[in-house]
Amino acid sequence: MSHPRRYLIEPLDPLKQRREEFDCGVEALNDYLKKRARKEMDAGLSVCFVAVPESDPGCIAGFYTLSAATILTTTLPETVTKKLPRYGEFPAILLGRLARSIAFKGQGLGERLMMSAFVRAAHAAEDVASWAIVTDPKDENARRFYKDFGFSELGANRLLITMKQVKTLLWSKAP
Repeated sequence: MSHPRRYLIEPLDPLKQRREEFDCGVEALNDYLKKRARKEMDAGLSVCFVAVPESDPGCIAGFYTLSAATILTTTLPETVTKKLPRYGEFPAILLGRLARSIAFKGQGLGERLMMSAFVRAAHAAEDVASWAIVTDPKDENARRFYKDFGFSELGANRLLITMKQVKTLLWSKAP
């Protein structure tokens, strides 16, 4: 019986982690982690969280980014907005990027990263209101991945999951 690998998920620290080794198979995501993630963190535009194996904390197995966002009320279906206040927009959290290294494929790391993002977003929403999480999938594989977690369509290139749905999912996965 194999034991699942243990990971720490923590903010990116370019002095500790070896970004140049990361390869998820998508050049735009590789380049983001290697060249832009730290700069965006320094500018306060997003926070990049990395999954590192406990046995090798310098190795980046995967990552995701979170930042603040808004959702225009006009982009939501009337079935949703009829129960909400008449604001022009609602606060949200943007799950900007999520990627897993090819070397860690098939180990459930994508789900671990998603659940970590959900936990962080749900905790943040307790202190600063956030009605939902939004994401902009890069391709059909990413779209399917997010939809498996309960995200639904919000326009042509955006997906959404409400914070209420996130909390329900987290409670159902709790030990």
